[in-house]
Amino acid sequence: MDRTKKDISLLEHIIEHCSELAETRKLFGDNYEEFQKNKPYFKAVTMDLFQIGELANHLSEKLTEKYSDIAWVRIIGLRNIIAHGYGVLEISKIWEVCHKFAPELQKRCQEIIKEIEK
Repeated sequence: MDRTKKDISLLEHIIEHCSELAETRKLFGDNYEEFQKNKPYFKAVTMDLFQIGELANHLSEKLTEKYSDIAWVRIIGLRNIIAHGYGVLEISKIWEVCHKFAPELQKRCQEIIKEIEK
């Protein structure tokens, strides 16, 4: 698989995980109080964020440099925190990422794919 096709595939998977975050929010009622106390909800969200970071880590340097408006390093860093426990996950920050950042990332990845496929 050439690098461009691989990047598109990785971006498509990132989009899928962003969609899954939205579905998880709907499934659990999209309520912060529920998110704070419901471990399966929290784990489902962090697993998708982990996967997004893992996928982002495999994007080409060419792509991440061209689309540097996206915080790729922070995305990968969150994955590392989730995976290795480098720090304590702040529930409020995870909630914010899930609600604000993930939908923006999903939209931006869709735009990038369209641009690449031109």
